[in-house]
Amino acid sequence: MKMLLNNHFENAVESLKSNKVRTYLSIFGIMVGIASITIILSLLTGTSRLFGDQSAKISDTTALIRSGSEARPDSLLSLSSGHAAQMVNTLTEQDAREIAKATNNSAAPLATFRTNISTPDGKTKLERTTVIGSSGELAKLAGLKLREGQFIDEANGVVIGKQLSIDLFGTEKSLGSVLKLRGETLTVVGVLDEPETAPSYLGVDFNRSIILPLAVSKKFTQNTAQIQQILITADNGTALQTKIDAAKKVLAQQHQGDTDYHTLVGQAITAPNSHLVNALSTAMAVIAGISLLVGGIGITNIMLVSVAERQREVGIRKAVGATNRTIVAQFLIESAIIGLFGGILGYVIGLGASFLLGMYLPFTPVLEWQAAALTIGGALIIGMLFGIYPASRAAGKDPIESLRH
Repeated sequence: MKMLLNNHFENAVESLKSNKVRTYLSIFGIMVGIASITIILSLLTGTSRLFGDQSAKISDTTALIRSGSEARPDSLLSLSSGHAAQMVNTLTEQDAREIAKATNNSAAPLATFRTNISTPDGKTKLERTTVIGSSGELAKLAGLKLREGQFIDEANGVVIGKQLSIDLFGTEKSLGSVLKLRGETLTVVGVLDEPETAPSYLGVDFNRSIILPLAVSKKFTQNTAQIQQILITADNGTALQTKIDAAKKVLAQQHQGDTDYHTLVGQAITAPNSHLVNALSTAMAVIAGISLLVGGIGITNIMLVSVAERQREVGIRKAVGATNRTIVAQFLIESAIIGLFGGILGYVIGLGASFLLGMYLPFTPVLEWQAAALTIGGALIIGMLFGIYPASRAAGKDPIESLRH
């Protein structure tokens, strides 16, 4: 049996070698599909880990008070995509100040908008840069670490992310550098270290953002602090609830009973991200399925051409005693080899592409060993499944009719 299998394998390899162009085209179809799936899996695993890590970190020690009476599923998307300035901003500077007092400085506002910035000489310009107006407590509450310099105070100094520093000034050491924002000249007083996870659960990527005092940010938003959210943290769930109650009491007084705000606690903050991941998973699964289907159909078509061209070969083999099972086995092994090689090459290409994407994305794509088994094994199975029909067509040929070709 082993000898027979080896013989089938050798015959299949020789046949594939004799039709290199056809073989390469078949492998290419599967390779593209598997590479796509590998990239998709790495991105999904990376985003799932990112949001999972953030959920674990904020747990029951973090709360957000957001503008608007309802928690919208796309609220984080709105913030991170630069639509924060268009949201209804029902939280005021006075709200933020009173909540900070009531929570013993355990609260920090975030007034987010996007605008263009440049170096003073105008040689380097960055479009739609995220600008965050906040207080000095933000660094501690959001877990931001300074690479150099100090955090914001009441002066015109700004703190920028490490990547923004590189993009704007060409170096991560930009302490004392000057940037222009809507005609205003601002001095960099601090540069943030690259955050462990980005974009953060606050809906902004601090690595590519500018942080300035809330009072200064009003200059760029018609002298009104456009606060979308207020961050509150505590050491444990009990202490957090006490601070939330204090904040709600302040807001009830400030807004005269109008609940034009809502509160998110713990994992509810990252829930919109989970919905996003699930939606992306479904969409990408469909794309991956279509890619594999196209690759499989490509194998079937090329194998059918191979069967037609090798009709005389099939007739000779049957004439000298080859059974239908033998013919089917050879063609199935050929399609399996195509699937296997396409799967291996596709996985390697997908692995390399995921690594390159990780250099530019705000999170790290992740590939586990199960992904290799799934993609390569799936390619092998696809190759065999889509080779069944051509193999059965070859086995069903009449030997006498085949010998006439």
